[in-house]
Amino acid sequence: MTSTQKRIRNGLLEAVEEKKWEIKYELRIDIQDVDVINAIIWKNLKNLSANDVLEYRRDYLGKED
Repeated sequence: MTSTQKRIRNGLLEAVEEKKWEIKYELRIDIQDVDVINAIIWKNLKNLSANDVLEYRRDYLGKED
């Protein structure tokens, strides 16, 4: 398996950390932040559209394309 570093915004990282602790408490097993991030990507990537990306850039980053 290949390992690649990507950046994630601090606010999103905090949300991932909170979700990780909720899941750890529910399952009573050790999971990592990367498990949560990969599960999010795995579950939602197929539904992501170009408009979703533009909306994120506009609403969260304040960029107008």
